[in-house]
Amino acid sequence: MTPRLLTSVAAMAQRVDQLPVTIERLERALVLLAYFIELDGDVHLPMYEKFETELAELKTKEATKYRARRRLESYLNEGGGLKAIR
Repeated sequence: MTPRLLTSVAAMAQRVDQLPVTIERLERALVLLAYFIELDGDVHLPMYEKFETELAELKTKEATKYRARRRLESYLNEGGGLKAIR
């Protein structure tokens, strides 16, 4: 690889690292890894398992935040105000 190409690859990797991890990105990555597993075999299984775990954790966090938001909305709709929380 030329120095210019290495710099471009490093810059691209840095931009990718700055992107937020989302459910959609993890799901797309799992589809891509499933394809690689079909092509190359077991070499990609550890990364697939890692992404599956991250996806499950992210979904759990999102579900918890959703429940918390619903609880707060319910409290506020029942006449409770933010003053009562303080």
